[in-house]
Amino acid sequence: MPARLRLLTMVTAYDVVVAGGGPAGAAAALRLAGSGCSVALLERSRFDRPRVGETLAPSIQPLLRDLGVWEQFVALGPLPSWGTRSIWSSTETAAHSHLETGYGSGWHVDRRLFDRMLCDAAAAAGTSVSLGTSLIGSRYDGRWQLTCSNGRRLTARVLIDATGRSATIGRSLGARRLAFDRLVGITAQWSGVDVSAEQYLLIESVPDGWWYTAPLPGDVMVGMLMTDADISRHHNLTASAPWRNHLESTTATALRVDTATCLPTTPRVYSAASHRLVRPGDTRPWLAVGDAALAVDPISGSGVPRALRTAEAAAATAAHLILHPVDTAPITTYESTRNTECTTYLSTRADYYAIALPHPTSFWTRRKLPVAS
Repeated sequence: MPARLRLLTMVTAYDVVVAGGGPAGAAAALRLAGSGCSVALLERSRFDRPRVGETLAPSIQPLLRDLGVWEQFVALGPLPSWGTRSIWSSTETAAHSHLETGYGSGWHVDRRLFDRMLCDAAAAAGTSVSLGTSLIGSRYDGRWQLTCSNGRRLTARVLIDATGRSATIGRSLGARRLAFDRLVGITAQWSGVDVSAEQYLLIESVPDGWWYTAPLPGDVMVGMLMTDADISRHHNLTASAPWRNHLESTTATALRVDTATCLPTTPRVYSAASHRLVRPGDTRPWLAVGDAALAVDPISGSGVPRALRTAEAAAATAAHLILHPVDTAPITTYESTRNTECTTYLSTRADYYAIALPHPTSFWTRRKLPVAS
């Protein structure tokens, strides 16, 4: 483990404990530590497995600069993403160039390295980071009394749930996940793909959902089928052969990977369901950030930028709660803002799906209206 990712010290009292070391959790910890707060960050993984979410929108650039990590990001060697091509609302491929954004490009990244980079930056700012560690118990008695999977016991004034779509901490505290769909992503990678002329995101709609392909550093192409969990189970799409058969039924997507020198890796399935974490009516000092608070459909392309923005809001709210523990109004304001974001997102998601090819299947008819399930 790099020295900059320090193990938690024997000092167990912190201003803030953040559970989850993805972009939202790491960015919140980075901001709080940079402002002088004592912060502990618990990340259950060791950043040793692939992560999804490989294409970052151009709007990521000012957010990373504001966090002070732009140079570290560039050092990862991300591939520029020149735009998006889609077979979505027409049988012809439509193109959108990122040159129109003013930032020049988006980026194709190795998300494992990207997330590790943000965690490193949080540690460099003074955060005590513990990898391979989860939060398994919490109790509030004026301070949070927390139990970690490695046996450590911590206390904190403020607790932040950054556990992603599972929202493990918030749900254990009585919050409820309001789910809007059952979307999953079934993904695999190909090596040996010449990506020099492929530096764009390709989206192709199909009857059971839509395909996403994008290049990664190191002559790798990632492909992901977005569909609903019940559809995936019905067609056994997490198995290699049915997944490849489905891929071969596409047009542009299948052509994009036919130059690979090896078969795709075994498909892995990830939850991509949209949800809003509905907080119970209590005033305990805890906040949910990123996907734990509001998880969005990858079609929106706003996952990581949204995570970094909510991390900024959560850090400001947590800092206020540390200084003014009896003033819980900022919690209400924070949740109200997330509710507004959720309403806007659902409207935007409905607009995206409304222009898709008219596939008369359950996947598409379910998305005519943003109905909670």
